[in-house]
Amino acid sequence: MFFQDSFAEIAKDRDMTGESLRVLMHLFSVLDFENYIHHSQKDIAEALGMQRQHTSRAMRLLTSKKIILESPRIGNVKCYRLNPNYVWKGKVRNLADARRDKITVIEGGKSEHQDHHSKR
Repeated sequence: MFFQDSFAEIAKDRDMTGESLRVLMHLFSVLDFENYIHHSQKDIAEALGMQRQHTSRAMRLLTSKKIILESPRIGNVKCYRLNPNYVWKGKVRNLADARRDKITVIEGGKSEHQDHHSKR
């Protein structure tokens, strides 16, 4: 489920240039249920043929704009969750909870969904 208003917001943002948009499109393509992203920056860089530092810069921009949210690590991999105000992949009935939980994710805490998800 994509939210068109959020795409217009991203398109109008002058900070969102080529590498950031490429990384974001890639993240859309590997999005897991409940909006989790389980790909390291190294994997993203390799998939896109980008230098790792460029991928890192794009990820910093996306997190600073809260398009993607930092999630607790799984092992050594830093995990992310796509902000559910932009895109949602999951059951519609869980969308309201995920939007409410995003505040917890931004503050670095764990939501019930994250606790459940990390047990997989």
